[in-house]
Amino acid sequence: MPDFPQLALYTAAAFLLAITPGPGIFYVAARTLAGGRAEGISSSFGNGLGGLVHVLAGSLGVSAIVLASAE
Repeated sequence: MPDFPQLALYTAAAFLLAITPGPGIFYVAARTLAGGRAEGISSSFGNGLGGLVHVLAGSLGVSAIVLASAE
């Protein structure tokens, strides 16, 4: 089990990574500015759906299959 300073450092680093905006946020902001509120909302839902598919594929082992086939 990690001691308290290691756990605090890990928690702080994870928090910083979680609040840092990524390319998805910039995409949604650009689509919202270019096309309005409805386009921004649909871009946000599309971004979320893509992330959900990615997480589901990873949890089903597709990542391991792709990694094994690269050999």
